[in-house]
Amino acid sequence: MRTFFSIVIPAFNEEARICTAIQEVRTLFNVLGFSYEIIVVDDGSTDDTAVIVRSLANEYSQIHLFHHDTNRGKGSAVRSGVMEAKGDWILLLDADLSAHPREMIALISRLESCDMIIGSRRARGTRIEKAQPFYRVFFGRLFNFFGVRLYLGLPFYDTQCGFKLFRKDIAPICSQLQTAGWVFDVELIARVFIKGFRIVEVPVTWSHGRESKVHLRHVFSILSELKTIQKILRKQEDP
Repeated sequence: MRTFFSIVIPAFNEEARICTAIQEVRTLFNVLGFSYEIIVVDDGSTDDTAVIVRSLANEYSQIHLFHHDTNRGKGSAVRSGVMEAKGDWILLLDADLSAHPREMIALISRLESCDMIIGSRRARGTRIEKAQPFYRVFFGRLFNFFGVRLYLGLPFYDTQCGFKLFRKDIAPICSQLQTAGWVFDVELIARVFIKGFRIVEVPVTWSHGRESKVHLRHVFSILSELKTIQKILRKQEDP
């Protein structure tokens, strides 16, 4: 049977919310009526995340669990999930549901006119129900302006929102990603953009669900990864 949507959820120590996330996704897609699968990639969790997902997978055939023996980073978990996806469209979703899967309802009518849709907390029409701490917002805007828009030349205002939807044609690009941590979103979008796929940035209703694991001590590794992405873009631009 053809699968129309694959929902990929990277998870690291998410025992407190992974069940809710899966059930919310199931509820929505059962109402929408499209065939779907839910792929949870347990990225080396030390809690009962895998146990909970495995139990749900035994109950519902649409749920699949993939496991990393060690924590490799969110980008690596996303890559693993996307490589297993069978759907015509692939949705990336955070386990904390900062952007709820119901955002899909407004996007169904846009599927024929684009190749990738990225959720944005900066686009006009965005509704923030629970904001991040001020310093997180400040760092995010600084990163976007200097790192994404100025340094890399990408025309997007929010690359880090966990809600992303793209055609399966883009899936092979995920296997080429060289970054596995916080900046993997930027590399994915950059590679898709440089290949000429149609990308649309859309507003989402967003609620801060948890603290990012990115700290000031990670600044140098982030800068290094941005440099790597710039080299990738230059190489792809060369004739």
